[in-house]
Amino acid sequence: MTPAAPRVLRARAYRDAGKWWTIEIPELTQPGPNGTTTTAVGGAVTVKSIPAAAHELAATWLDVDARDIEVELTVEIPDKIRQMWEDGAAAEAEARAAVQRAAALRRRAIHELRDQGYTLDAVAAAFGISQQRAQQLSKAAVTS
Repeated sequence: MTPAAPRVLRARAYRDAGKWWTIEIPELTQPGPNGTTTTAVGGAVTVKSIPAAAHELAATWLDVDARDIEVELTVEIPDKIRQMWEDGAAAEAEARAAVQRAAALRRRAIHELRDQGYTLDAVAAAFGISQQRAQQLSKAAVTS
């Protein structure tokens, strides 16, 4: 008999005003007093201890063996800072694309001069690069 796959729960952790981290597992709820709903909430002192604390919280809440569950964790940060990170990633991707385009243009310029009969010495002198660099670029494949 094949053992059942562990139940997968999603937890979120966020920083409290102090040094503590709050862990919530929104899927784990139970009726509370006065018609309210109680959600599984725990804490951790360090970010490294969050996964273990979330796993223990879920196992205790469900009263199951820890091997029967798996917890996927999201560490939440302020939206403004998340957006800053994403903007940085987009800018980095744009910069990489610009560098690739620049390299392709330089290779194409060298290939066109070589096609017109310029020697590597002449190409190097025209672009202010070493003859070795001109040779490297002339051997590189030209793209668009």
